[in-house]
Amino acid sequence: MARFVLFAKSLCFDAKQQVLYPLNSPAQRVALTPLQSAMLHRVVNAQGKLVRNQALHVLFQRETSDAPFAERLTVAITEINRLAQLADAPGPLIHHVPLIGCVLAEQVDVVPVDDDAPSLPAAETTPVASPEPRTKPPLVKKKSWRLRGVLAAALLLNAGLALMARQEFVPTDHEGTRYKSYGQEQQTQVFITESLSADSYVVKDALTRFRALKPHLPDGSVPQLLYINRSRTRVFTSAFLCAKPMAQKNNECMSWMVFFQELPDA
Repeated sequence: MARFVLFAKSLCFDAKQQVLYPLNSPAQRVALTPLQSAMLHRVVNAQGKLVRNQALHVLFQRETSDAPFAERLTVAITEINRLAQLADAPGPLIHHVPLIGCVLAEQVDVVPVDDDAPSLPAAETTPVASPEPRTKPPLVKKKSWRLRGVLAAALLLNAGLALMARQEFVPTDHEGTRYKSYGQEQQTQVFITESLSADSYVVKDALTRFRALKPHLPDGSVPQLLYINRSRTRVFTSAFLCAKPMAQKNNECMSWMVFFQELPDA
């Protein structure tokens, strides 16, 4: 598949032409680089499963660079999410899972578009010919019901594993865009989702790690805004680091998921 419809049929990703565009406005095209297009194609094809750094590293090897892989990956994810917003996407496409890989954002549903579906040939009128003796076609053994059952079970198992991975590595709900003010952390203004209380474990843990790790935006600047979200798992804290308010179209936000075992120099 070369084309995919995302976000409840509001955004289209054309991997062949390497562009994103609103489905109701195909002329409003936003171009991706070959690396960005290949990376987004890989994540979209994963259908919500985690794409590990080893698989992504193969894509990055196609373009030589002196920058470390982790830095290039972070910049690529941020840039893909920024370009998606230029194409009127209602949210980020990819979430970064530090030290492991990345995963399709929860709110991104994927509908493949089959561009290669063959059209039915037009009916032709031919003169009726006298029947000729035909040779009997060779017999083809049909697949047994047992084999069909095994294939069906394998497909169901794969779908179940994909659902489990998606439930594990994405934010809990669609309320991540509704935040309330929490306070100030030095140069950074902090917001938390409306479903979180100020004294909750998620908020305290995120702020403790924010003070310890002192994360920066891809350009090296201190984030002006920190948005703390809730996670389905206690493996990491889900948050966004932003240079501008998230409500703005070009907010320069990046997903930030901090693992419990992550070290300050990781």
